[in-house]
Parts: sequence; structure tokens; C-alpha cells
Amino acid sequence: MTIARAAAVAAGAVIASGCSLFGGGDSTAEPPAELTEIEQTLEITRMWSTRVGRGTEGLRLGLRPSTDGVNVYAGAYDGRVAAIDANTGREVWSTDTDAPLSAGPGYGNGVLVFGTSAGELLALEAESGVERWRVPVGSEVLAPPAVGSNIVVLRSTDGRLRGFSVANGREQWTVEQSQPPLTVRGDTKPEIAGQTVVAGFDNGRIGAYRIASGDPIWEVQIGFPAGRTELDRLVDIGGDLQIVGSDVYAVGYQGRAVSVDLTSGFVLWQQEMSSLAGLGVDPNRVFITNDVSYVVALARNTGAQQWTQEALRLRDLTAPVRYMNTVVVGDFEGYLHFMDVDDGRFVARVRASSAPIPAAPIIVGRNLVVQAEDGRVAAFSVVEEEVEEEEG
Repeated sequence: MTIARAAAVAAGAVIASGCSLFGGGDSTAEPPAELTEIEQTLEITRMWSTRVGRGTEGLRLGLRPSTDGVNVYAGAYDGRVAAIDANTGREVWSTDTDAPLSAGPGYGNGVLVFGTSAGELLALEAESGVERWRVPVGSEVLAPPAVGSNIVVLRSTDGRLRGFSVANGREQWTVEQSQPPLTVRGDTKPEIAGQTVVAGFDNGRIGAYRIASGDPIWEVQIGFPAGRTELDRLVDIGGDLQIVGSDVYAVGYQGRAVSVDLTSGFVLWQQEMSSLAGLGVDPNRVFITNDVSYVVALARNTGAQQWTQEALRLRDLTAPVRYMNTVVVGDFEGYLHFMDVDDGRFVARVRASSAPIPAAPIIVGRNLVVQAEDGRVAAFSVVEEEVEEEEG
């Protein structure tokens, strides 16, 4: 049994399984914060915008763009996949997979990999969109697959982490975790670092495994079930985690934010934190969207809190991403909010779509690229001020 991420946002709101804070549900629920005018000190321009397939609003899928640095790749629930020139927004190719795409694409070594709601894993050639293989996996996929040099790593909704051959889709290994009776809809994308893959699970654990065999290296519990009801005992790792150098950063719902040594699994620091969206990392800070859509900045080396932006409360924010000198999140009305990296104050706001933005934007060169639930894919960039040369 799963519940929508929006329905799991607590802190003063009345929560019911299957309801949403953004229309419908209990009328006594606390509404999301209204946007107020900000001082726009950074000029953002839309570089291009296009649409890939039909919309999927409300399905809470794991569809998000990926890139090889030249093209942006995106897919839609209706099965359409497109490659888009990252600079111009021109469509390079498109194809119809005739599959209900639900997660991805993962990109690596010239291959795009999607998961489907029908329980399939699907690989395409990134150069042309031609299908390489398609295999059944027995469960819906809501986390983008991770693609290594010889293996695709998949996290599916049945609690399993599996490795598949890039060449032909044959299953190589399986890791199984206990599955609680109630989980949040959405899964953590596995992250690959060298010969190791790290993943989060619905039972509040994160683990590192050998990518060639699936053998465990370490596992760490970052969420601890507590309370009388199954809703109280939710401890999902449902949001993005990050690997930077030899450190793993993760955060769980009703759990902790942690920094873990990639090699040993030793917990370097921890902070009480609850998040469903996940986190982003830069060289100095860890940025977390917590379960009530506060954006929190922690020192990367100690976990000490540096600033908190509370003005977007309950707006169902994405995980944060560092972009130039800003931190960016998307929200349920299609807005992108740009905050100063040092203090969290707002410096810009633009609207990418009228539909929700389900996943953090990606950075491609100087562009910030985002996909909304209506199939809209758009790129934005900071406007550079022209500097006049002094005469003489």
C-alpha cells in the first residue's frame, strides 16, 4: 500500500491516506503558503521550452530529464521519448515506445533506460532512440535506473535492488529488503560511484553494494519506526541521495540526515531531519527540502545548520539543486525559486509550467533544465550583464 508524497506532509496538516494537500482531501488541512512578492535581484531568462508527450499530473512518477552534456533526454507516461539539443531546444529525435513510462531516463555509455508502470525495464540507444532491449521486472518502477559501464541498477517498488546487463537486459543479481506495510509512493534513485552502488529503501535503510555482484558492503539505518499507527511508523528513503567524493549524503522521512563514509559505512555526522524530496550537495553545504517544504542548508563537513528558508511551506518542493550562486527548487504550481546560496534569501522566481514540477532540475552547461508533469521541458539561464569598456 502506498500514499502520495503530498499526503505524507505533516506538521499541522490533517493527513489521510490517498488525499492531497493541493486540491481535494480534508478541507481542514493547512493550505500551502501563498507566494509573496520578492526583490528580484537576479535576472533569469527562458532559453527554450518544448513538450514531450502528454501530461501525467497526479501520478507521482519518477520521470525526470537526463543529459550527456550535448542533448537532454526526456520521456512521458504515454510512451514518447525525445532527445533535445541542450543549447537550442531543437528536437534531435523522438520515438514512441508504446509503454507507460514511469521513471527515467537513466543515462550512461550511450544508453537510455526507463522503468514502466507495467513492470518493465526498457533500454534505448541514446544516439537514435532505437530500442535495444525490453525485459519484465515484475513490479512498477518509480525511481530512475542508474547506468554503469556494464550494468543497469534498478530500484523497484517491491523493495528490491537489482543489476541487469547493459548489453541484453539479463538479470545479474538481486538485493532484497524487508518491505513495511505502508510506504510513500516514490523511490530513491540508486547512485553509482566506481564499483559501488548506493541505494535507499522503504524500511529506512541505505546500503552500499558491489556493482558487479550485489554483495553488501555496508548498510545503515537512518529511519527508526516509532508510533502507534502505520502512518506514524513511516520511515521511507524516498528522495534523492548524493555521493560526493568518498561521502554519501542521505535523508529519510521521519528519520535523520546523515553523512556516511562510502568505503566503511561509518556515520560521519547526523541531524534529526524528515524529508520526502531529498537533498542536494555542493562543495560546502548540504541542502535539504524537509517534509513541510522548508529548505535547510547544513555545513557539509559537520552537519551544522546554516540557514533555513520557511516561506515555501507545504508547496511540495523538489529536492534543491545548486546552480551558480543560487539554490533552486521547483514547486507544485510549476514555479522555480532561486535562493542565495549563502543565506537562503530569494533572488529570483520564474514559472516553467502551470503543472507541478516533480523532480529537481538538472544543470547542463549554463542552463537549468526542468521537466513538469504536463510534459513541458524547459531550460533557463542567468542573464549576464553587459560590461561596457571604459574609453581611453
